[in-house]
Amino acid sequence: MIARHIPTAPLQLASLPPRAEDCDSSLRYYDKEEIAMQELNAGWTVTGTYNEACAAEGHCPLYFGRGVEGGCRYYMVFRLEEGAVNGVDMSGITVVYNGDIGYSTFAEFMQNGSEAGVYVSDNATDAQRKVLDTLVLKSIGGLLVGKSFGVKYVPIEVSETDGAVSFKTPFGEMSQSLTKGGDGGPVRIENATLPFLKNLKHCHTTHWTYNDHGKNFDYKDRCGSWADFAFSG
Repeated sequence: MIARHIPTAPLQLASLPPRAEDCDSSLRYYDKEEIAMQELNAGWTVTGTYNEACAAEGHCPLYFGRGVEGGCRYYMVFRLEEGAVNGVDMSGITVVYNGDIGYSTFAEFMQNGSEAGVYVSDNATDAQRKVLDTLVLKSIGGLLVGKSFGVKYVPIEVSETDGAVSFKTPFGEMSQSLTKGGDGGPVRIENATLPFLKNLKHCHTTHWTYNDHGKNFDYKDRCGSWADFAFSG
């Protein structure tokens, strides 16, 4: 596998406050200027399931280290299933990143990241939120974000059946299913460019939408990915 640059130090993150028309008293909003970032102590690990859809009709070229003319957009989900950070159990948390990649080459994307809104399931406890405020920006999908519009704690609906899954937040939704190969099993991608992904499988995304922070995306019949992930520090 060719080594690819994944930033180990946090990218320079910019934050914007939520728009007034987005505000709802039932939601908790945070942006980087409002939170004291808690340090992540050595020895933490989180694992779980990754689902992603983007604007590509075939499988996204970025998974193969190739560029995309005009950049790309994505709906990326991390379901944290096991692990603890700073002694706090992280299981049962879902994190959604809705992003816009403004670069046409893979190298530029890896160097500069995307701009994205970050959404964390509102079942997180206060103790979990203190850690998550840092974790979701400095690690997990935050490794691929150069400009964050901030973190919002929102209801996230997850529905999974055999080989299919859907997600819904107040700002968008995504549904996808595994693509089956000739033997009836899922189509797999080996030796992909993102080292934190294992058991990477191809999906058909029937639709995904996003509307927040001045972004308005609506795609049908696009590619998708379903994998296991592991992060540690």
